[in-house]
Amino acid sequence: MVFLACVPFVRVSLPESPAFVVAYNAISTCNDLTTSIILFGHFHLLRTRALLLLASGYLFASLISIVQLLTFPGAFAPSGLLGAGPQTALWLCIFWHGGFPLVVLIYALFHPNSRKISTAPLFAITAAVIGSIVAVLAFWFGATWGTGSTGFLPPLLDAGAFTPWQRVVNLADILLVVAAFILLSLRSPRTLLNLWLMAVMVYWFCDITLSSYLNGGRYDFGFYAGRIYGALAASLVLAVLVLENWRLYRRLAVAVSRLRERATELLQTNEALQGEIANRQRTEEDLRRAQAELGRVSRMSSMGELTSSLADEVNHPIGAIMINAETCLRWLSDKVPNVERARAIADRIVEDGSRASKTVGRIRQLFDQKAPLREAVDVDEVIREMAVLLGSEAARYGVSIRTEPMEKSCPVTGDRAQLQQVLMHLMINAFDAMREKDGARDLLIRSQWEGDSQVTVSVSDTGVGLPQVPPDQIFKAFFSTKPNSIGIGLSISRSIVEEHGGHLWAATKRSRGADFYFSLPIAPQSD
Repeated sequence: MVFLACVPFVRVSLPESPAFVVAYNAISTCNDLTTSIILFGHFHLLRTRALLLLASGYLFASLISIVQLLTFPGAFAPSGLLGAGPQTALWLCIFWHGGFPLVVLIYALFHPNSRKISTAPLFAITAAVIGSIVAVLAFWFGATWGTGSTGFLPPLLDAGAFTPWQRVVNLADILLVVAAFILLSLRSPRTLLNLWLMAVMVYWFCDITLSSYLNGGRYDFGFYAGRIYGALAASLVLAVLVLENWRLYRRLAVAVSRLRERATELLQTNEALQGEIANRQRTEEDLRRAQAELGRVSRMSSMGELTSSLADEVNHPIGAIMINAETCLRWLSDKVPNVERARAIADRIVEDGSRASKTVGRIRQLFDQKAPLREAVDVDEVIREMAVLLGSEAARYGVSIRTEPMEKSCPVTGDRAQLQQVLMHLMINAFDAMREKDGARDLLIRSQWEGDSQVTVSVSDTGVGLPQVPPDQIFKAFFSTKPNSIGIGLSISRSIVEEHGGHLWAATKRSRGADFYFSLPIAPQSD
């Protein structure tokens, strides 16, 4: 809107003010040079060709602005410095206003697929600075020599007014500006820098059109208005970059503040962790002392467990010995002693004593560090032996023992005495479970194959069944539902079976009674 409002007044003459030109060029030089430095800094980080080209373009604009000011008539000398003629400043302005849009146009071509520079950033910046200086010197030399005695370049100013050639060459600058704007608008993704370069091209269009194309000559309204647009064009990208750097610095300051807060939190957390570590070390020391005390108590408990096990194991044969001894005395105390029956009962007493002795030996072997005895044992034979051995005790409780051996006998690897002890535990527990239970008292011992590698023995009774606890609870040491039992037999039995490579478990699947099972590995067949 401002541009359109200025168009009708572009040829209005105003007082000459070389100081305005000095101020305009000074602003353009400082702003373009500062923008160039910032862009070179961005290039040093990103190292893309597009940024290097754009930074070089701004450096070229700042340098040629200085040379154009030095050659401008009336600024520092009536005809300008550096050997300038009346046309030199105009041609340098043409090169200035055409060279920078050309750089922006090439930047727009490079930007979408710009690659990183393979050389060192410092070397690339040095090359860009030297190239910009060489270009400015070439344009200055061309403008000075071309408008001198040779007349290589056509005149653009005649008696204070612009010539037709001036319109033609400025139209070329305008077309370059329009082409750069269109190409920037078509590129994607449209970055913030591209957007502000499009705004710069709009300002340059207004600058060239008002000050060099629509106006009539120097120091008219269009000349001043165009130069103001040019100052805005030189300041726009710089202002945006400064604002963006300020935003980045603000974010960095906020990030640093958060990092400091985080560092403080981490320091506090570290102190808390150190205190926790110290407390844990003290706790571990207390735990070591408690473990040492627990070890002492455990050794004492083991001794008590061993004593309890011996008492529990020996109790049954000793009880049988006492009963048989009383019976033997009764047969011998009759008026006519029944020697045969007394002798039979005495044989049972010997057997029970032998069983007690073997029980003590098995307990001792269980806690001995020597390697246990392993041999081929016929499971069905062990079952028959234990059924005969505990027959009298079963008769005392009114229990009927029934066995179901395998169709084909299969030996297992183990210690015969220890396997007898396991089976004895299970049978005596079954007697106790059925002692106070009304109805039939049947004990079934069955052996059967389990695949090709194991034999399973089951002991099923018709007693009170298992207690309402987890199945593995009854196999723990000192667990018992009987008031006069220590609760060590099942624990020892499971240990024996597991040492033989098998497993001992219990189940209740019937209306009454309980089932105990233990599996044993089959002995390898010898060739």
